Amino acid sequence: MKKAKKWLAVIPLALMSVTMAGMPAWTGTVSAAVANSFSDVPAGHWAYDAVSKLAKAGLIDGYSDKSFQGDKTISRYEFAFIVAKALDRFDNADDANKQLIDKLSAEFASELNRLGTRVSKVETKTNTWVGGETRLRFVSDDPGVSGGSQLKGADRFDFRQRIKFSGTVNDTISWAGRITTSGTNKFGNTEYNSGSEISLDLMSVTAKNVLGMDSIRVGRSALDFYSGGLFGKPMNVDGVLINHTFGNASFKGWTGNIKNAGNNGDANQLTTGQVGFRLADNMNVKTGYYWADIPGTKKGRGEGTVNISGGATASNVFTSSKGWTAGFDYKLGRYTLIGDYVSTTLENPNGLPSNPKGWAVQLSNSQGPAVLFPSVNLVNPVKVGTDAWMASYRSIDPGAIPAGAGNFDSTAVAYAAQPYNIFTHGTDNVNVLYLAYQNVIAKNVILSLEYQDFKIKNRDLTDLSSDKLNQTYMMKFELFY
Repeated sequence: MKKAKKWLAVIPLALMSVTMAGMPAWTGTVSAAVANSFSDVPAGHWAYDAVSKLAKAGLIDGYSDKSFQGDKTISRYEFAFIVAKALDRFDNADDANKQLIDKLSAEFASELNRLGTRVSKVETKTNTWVGGETRLRFVSDDPGVSGGSQLKGADRFDFRQRIKFSGTVNDTISWAGRITTSGTNKFGNTEYNSGSEISLDLMSVTAKNVLGMDSIRVGRSALDFYSGGLFGKPMNVDGVLINHTFGNASFKGWTGNIKNAGNNGDANQLTTGQVGFRLADNMNVKTGYYWADIPGTKKGRGEGTVNISGGATASNVFTSSKGWTAGFDYKLGRYTLIGDYVSTTLENPNGLPSNPKGWAVQLSNSQGPAVLFPSVNLVNPVKVGTDAWMASYRSIDPGAIPAGAGNFDSTAVAYAAQPYNIFTHGTDNVNVLYLAYQNVIAKNVILSLEYQDFKIKNRDLTDLSSDKLNQTYMMKFELFY
């Protein structure tokens, strides 16, 4: 692959010698000849400041700050070598730093090509990239529901392995895919459905500047863009996403299959449209509308899609839904406040209020993207020693969010047969306090501690004698590469 070719070209040169500042030094006739084939970058060149910003963001390391502040003149080869390292971490950069990397790639394109990186001017970095994620978790819970059973033994330990592939087709078309192990990988279980089953949970193609839009994405992806995080799903959502920006405003629209096809070929279609506005450097607002051809059902003790009680067999409590959302994010110094709200209208409601609502609020000292946790991590995995915390509260009426589109579903672990299961009903008929802390304990290794306290919101629609559903505890290690 081209990435391997790049390092085959770069490594022999890099190994010639390294100064204490971390920059390649030139000793001997051969190395001097290589150095002399690249001109120096003059002091005051914008690239010094750009690379300094990338170093502060943790996208390159092993170099002295003085290398980028005019204390030392650097050759174009040395800059190309640094840019090549930044390209390897392109996916971890924010939008501003991605633009810097693109600009540097254009400036040093010929040098990068000579090193085997094969990057043309503002072209995406390589044809194929491979990355991955390994997750190890310890989970525990304290169910308060009659008939509930606490997690025990090996059921409190699980793992997940993901391998991501991405690449470019040409200047405007890129693709991404991911394979993952099943969600029931318990320690000690090695049979097919608990340790070896894998699936393709992401597979999409994105085209830029097409049909008058900034981008159009088609395929299987995550539903992680709508609202501030009440709506969301990390994988297995097939559909079409369009993005377009108008000055300080942006539009995002999506339509697709949010769940597996139901009876009679029902596609369970979800369609959304959202407009966002940048009101100030530290504040954004967004509002949107959705239509969901996804029915709500009740069965047993919270065994339907809606977290209420029902009969022995599933029956509809509404046939479809639609509604509007509003959200904001506000940054004040080190802190970020996020709020999200949804108001829904149920079609053909049966035993449910026709206008359920839901809201969530989160306060964090994270400097990352302003989206409700755990849609994104609170920390950047390349910045060793950094940490962040968040505290959030959500209150969701039954039926307020279409089944399968709740971003907080699957954030807590409990037995599947648990009454009013908080694993599948993390975003329906609940009031939840959610606390989390993350620390980058080593490069690309995140330690997370999470706690959730679940209470039922509308107890009149259940057979419960108490509001308490469950308390969950989680410790996890995630390795990114």
